[in-house]
Amino acid sequence: MQENEIRTELLIPAPIDDVWRVLVDFGGYARWNPVLEYTQVDGARTKVKAAKGTPFERDFDGEITSADKYVLASQGGDPETFFGRHRWELSETDGGTLLVNVESFTGTMAGDVLAQTREVLAAEFDAFNRALGVEAQAEGVARGV
Repeated sequence: MQENEIRTELLIPAPIDDVWRVLVDFGGYARWNPVLEYTQVDGARTKVKAAKGTPFERDFDGEITSADKYVLASQGGDPETFFGRHRWELSETDGGTLLVNVESFTGTMAGDVLAQTREVLAAEFDAFNRALGVEAQAEGVARGV
């Protein structure tokens, strides 16, 4: 792991296509996601609310930079002071789908911000991962898988 990076992983016992459908359905995030809400503004541009309902809640503009099959990437922030590049990577495993949730940060404030918030951010990533897993499993049940 890089110094200015948060990385979490989870094995989700659901087919990769079910996990992918839930991950890229930004409109559905408000229903299942306890920490992150995306609103598509125009094309790839988004409004993001992170850490919903906590003292760390924050709003920022973002951009979806890639939605290739099984890899979703976004970025946001101020490139000079604090900028994040986020990736959700899915891969098939014997037990279902491995989710890698990783964000790297750059800018003059990146080191200081991460020194103060690394544990909080990792907990947010873990909460996102677990909720995605629950929703993807429910997606499969709804389809009769």
